[in-house]
Amino acid sequence: MGSLKWAALLAGVAVVFIALFVPQIRFLFLGMPEQRLDGGSIALDVDRASSGSAPPRSSIARALTDAGLGAEPLLGDIATSGHLKRLQAGEVTVNQLLKYAEDLSELALLTKNAGRQIPSTFWDVETDQMRVDGWTPYRVVAALASTEGRPYIDALGVAYARFHAFKTSEPSADDTALDTALDLFEPAIKLIDEVPREHMLETSKYIYSKEQAVLYLWQQIVVGSSRRNPLTRVKLFNHGFTQRFHVGTIWQYDYGVAQDNSTIWGVSGFAPRYVGPPENSNQIEHMSISMIVQGILREPLQVLQAFEEFERLMGPVSLEEAAADEALNNAVRQTFVPNFENDLQAAVSELRGMLRAP
Repeated sequence: MGSLKWAALLAGVAVVFIALFVPQIRFLFLGMPEQRLDGGSIALDVDRASSGSAPPRSSIARALTDAGLGAEPLLGDIATSGHLKRLQAGEVTVNQLLKYAEDLSELALLTKNAGRQIPSTFWDVETDQMRVDGWTPYRVVAALASTEGRPYIDALGVAYARFHAFKTSEPSADDTALDTALDLFEPAIKLIDEVPREHMLETSKYIYSKEQAVLYLWQQIVVGSSRRNPLTRVKLFNHGFTQRFHVGTIWQYDYGVAQDNSTIWGVSGFAPRYVGPPENSNQIEHMSISMIVQGILREPLQVLQAFEEFERLMGPVSLEEAAADEALNNAVRQTFVPNFENDLQAAVSELRGMLRAP
């Protein structure tokens, strides 16, 4: 009997392996007018001073500080000191840094007008994924400050204004993490409507409808996370260097405190059956991942539930936590997946009603 149980378990593992071993989804969408992951078309090193001497380091430092950068790094940002070191090493030019300061100031103004200013330190980070994708903070900021980047900045500014209102409201106020996350579909829908498809940096064969594009962009704005196959460790989807461009990251730079998504979002608004024990605090992230895996990758519900059981058997996940995650997967399957490509807003409303605490 024991051998039969192990055989059944191995068979289940094989099903999970086959069903979930899929290529990465990548869909980078910053509204820039090229389809390649190449920032080279963005003019950066404008010759501002063809004659005369370059401005002193103090002027460059003042320009960067006035644009909102700190003197020293706080949360992995380059900061004014880092840019001056790059200048001294010949890695950047005077004109490039002056243009960078100008563009940072423009992004600060644009997001302030959208409702809540995104701190310049948020943009001032160079990640490994950014380098892999062929981008630098200078190119990203220049692109987003351009006319083509305006819709993305407007969407991210509106999204962060909504999130900031939730985070700074009184605990007794009638606003929740669930409501806030689902409300962020609105700026995602507007962005997909406004920007032509040819301005995507990269497209994916898995994303073939407007509604799927909105869903993928929404998940990036909300948490920007992915999920790995527990057996192969391959990412099921990958936002590339834009994975950090979400409201939780912005919040950290706004208040200068590093936190994870679970701590930032919490689980307010969810009915208890979708949360389970207190340690199961990542339900916003879990919901968003389940929506992508079911809505875009078209993974059957049974595979996701097997996923949860595998983690329960192999890891520290409790029975109660697995049950809550499975209930959340089931709610996504019942209320969101069948209808979101026909009427996205109605599907979001139905999901909200299913998950909301009474």
